[in-house]
Amino acid sequence: MGISILVWLAAFVPLVAASGQQAGAVNAEIVSKTYSSGFFPVVGSYVKYEIKLTNTGNEAVENQSFWVLLASENNKTHSSGKYSVTLIEPDGSRTFHVGPFKIEEEGRHRLLAGMEGVTFDYQPDSFTVYRQDVILATFIAIPLIIGGAGMVAYSLYRKRKPKFV
Repeated sequence: MGISILVWLAAFVPLVAASGQQAGAVNAEIVSKTYSSGFFPVVGSYVKYEIKLTNTGNEAVENQSFWVLLASENNKTHSSGKYSVTLIEPDGSRTFHVGPFKIEEEGRHRLLAGMEGVTFDYQPDSFTVYRQDVILATFIAIPLIIGGAGMVAYSLYRKRKPKFV
């Protein structure tokens, strides 16, 4: 009787320990994001990403599909892509070049991502898109305002009466 309990425990304990680990788990991390328009995203430009997928589970992830969706608030921008994940070993990773996606309207945009059949850990990316004329006006107005403030400060400095001690 005592030996059969030990045999049963020897078979059961590894099963309980293994059930705490996830067989298929992937962590997605945005490594880089690039706008074709430069630093600010503007309507009509493109955005592309590098996304690193890391297998955090205890089994290989293979023959899966990784999908991404770039969507705007009003859904005028609605671009998607599907990428084949042939194999990622446990603790292994693979980087995907995602996009470029054309930005169709101004306002808030989000990049969503997912993978079927595994636990997928991802924080959606979001950014605001501007009209081209707003960006140009800003880059023209800021130096003019700074220059004007400098000229006023200089003229006030020149008009002050020197104090002799």
